[in-house]
Amino acid sequence: MTTPGAEDPKWAGFRKALERAIGVPLGQYKEPQMKRRLASVMTRRGIADWAAFTTAIAADSQLLSDVRDTLTINVSEFFRQPERFIDLQNVFIPRLLKERKTLKFWSAGCSLGCEPYSLAMILNEVDPGGAHQIIATDVDVPILQRAREGTGYLPGEVRSIPPNLLKKYMIQENGSYRVAESLKKRIQFRRHDLLSDPYPADLDAILCRNVVIYFTDEAKQYIYEGFSRALRPGGLLFIGGSEMIMRSSDLGLKTSGASMYQKAA
Repeated sequence: MTTPGAEDPKWAGFRKALERAIGVPLGQYKEPQMKRRLASVMTRRGIADWAAFTTAIAADSQLLSDVRDTLTINVSEFFRQPERFIDLQNVFIPRLLKERKTLKFWSAGCSLGCEPYSLAMILNEVDPGGAHQIIATDVDVPILQRAREGTGYLPGEVRSIPPNLLKKYMIQENGSYRVAESLKKRIQFRRHDLLSDPYPADLDAILCRNVVIYFTDEAKQYIYEGFSRALRPGGLLFIGGSEMIMRSSDLGLKTSGASMYQKAA
């Protein structure tokens, strides 16, 4: 019997085994959300408890892949919330270009690569000859490799790309899409853990959308503090539509439009 307030040893054993298997630290993820997501996998697979789950992930590579995708939230699409990307293209990037000729961006928690590739399309349209830098990172190595390859995107993942950009930058093949090579060359993909690795510096903008909401409050605070330090004065932080930074002024950030914060000059 588990002592009230103590961690279930079967759950603790499963979590440690899973961390070793997928190479993603789970201590700062919200435990109730994590358990709910995993419970749905258990129900679909007919897995009885955490001990059985521990055995199953060691024996079934496809199950392990499903669990990794479930926990690291590898659900994404190009131009997610298109109106926000239109603002980025028409308002914010032109504003940044008035301050600096060459811009440096970071897509943090890039998942399948839809976000940094969307950004690359916009930059190519706004400033075709610009030598801008896009760093795209994720903690999940297999998903990062898929992003780097830039292939296998489903129709639902490209549905929000403006038609002219879809035609220009995406190549249809066998019912899916791949990114044009010219676009792939603009992005540097790297593994990065938001809770343990050093952050890039002197950034003009950070895109981190629908990633931080899955972390504990302590982890969120650590990440947002890191983002603030990573931005140059006047730099922008672009977050998800359902996200909000509490007491942003304490971090030196101010609201600068929907889903957008700016570091104080």
